[in-house]
Amino acid sequence: MPAPANLLTMNQASLKVRETAEKLERHIRACGLKPGDRYITTEEAGRMLGKSAVMAQRAMALLAERNILERRPKAGTFIGKGAVEPVNLACLHVLLPEETMAERNPSESYWGHIQGIRSVLPELSVQFNFIPNQNLDYTRQLIEQAAASGTLSGVVLALSSRPMRSFFNESGIPTVVEGGIEPDLGNLCWMDWDQAQIGRLLAGYLLERGHRRVVTIMRDLWSMGEPLLHDGIGEAFQAAGLPSGALRIRSVPCERSAIAEVARALLLESPAPPTAFICRTEFQAECISQTAAALGLGERVETVIGHAARDPATTRYVSVLPEIDTREQGRLLGTMLKALIARTPPQPRGQTIGVRLHLPPRPL
Repeated sequence: MPAPANLLTMNQASLKVRETAEKLERHIRACGLKPGDRYITTEEAGRMLGKSAVMAQRAMALLAERNILERRPKAGTFIGKGAVEPVNLACLHVLLPEETMAERNPSESYWGHIQGIRSVLPELSVQFNFIPNQNLDYTRQLIEQAAASGTLSGVVLALSSRPMRSFFNESGIPTVVEGGIEPDLGNLCWMDWDQAQIGRLLAGYLLERGHRRVVTIMRDLWSMGEPLLHDGIGEAFQAAGLPSGALRIRSVPCERSAIAEVARALLLESPAPPTAFICRTEFQAECISQTAAALGLGERVETVIGHAARDPATTRYVSVLPEIDTREQGRLLGTMLKALIARTPPQPRGQTIGVRLHLPPRPL
């Protein structure tokens, strides 16, 4: 049902009053007026803005409700305590794909990184932003709003797409990428684990265990690290004399049902289903293991992960750990950000973190 005409008129009037009040507030700030300073009269405000005295009166009454103006009977209008310029906190925006929320608690996973960054840049607050479908328009609007507020100090991009990296490369915003970057994106800094070594370590472990048919389960969004990881796996397989068909690659959305369906189809293949899976995350590994167990294949299928679990001491999967902890990684990110903010780009612009194989304790 359409709104009554009188309600529409009231809404329109209310909008005009708010717009007029915003113009007066900008005028107060532009003039540098402080609490206690005298302000112009209603008539003067109306003439300045080209509005009626009634409209100016309503707008000034709205500002008085917010303590931006103070109306003193028989004395006039003065600047109120609410007109003090707000303190804008410098803010670092961490941008993640929305689908990763299914994999982990980002604030928990990134806590070490944030501690490390703030050890270098203690004045920064941190805001996590989840980007749906790597939507560049959404990201652009988000960053424009942050920039307009005066709080945007820098950006950390995690699991970003090429268009996303290109946008920030051209934006002039201090940006560090978690993962590798393309050679032509020279305005960005980056930090990544040694992806090729991850591939060599995990493939070598599985080969020693006798596996000869392996599947990698990757996210459907590939970073610069995925090709390097598969290069490392390929090197290990080639050294072992395995044919190219020994390794198959699947890219799957971060959804439990999607991962389970892909795993089921692979495990039911005949005559030679895979006996091992290399997953990016523990979330993927859990989906694979549960599917194998439901098919009665739990004892025959082994799963390893190419990224450390949130708490490696509690995981049952063979995984890869960095040679330095997350806080030290954050310190490296913070050092690069600090240099970018100061307009003195660091050299080199990238950091490759060494990795080692992690074998979980065997159950008693």
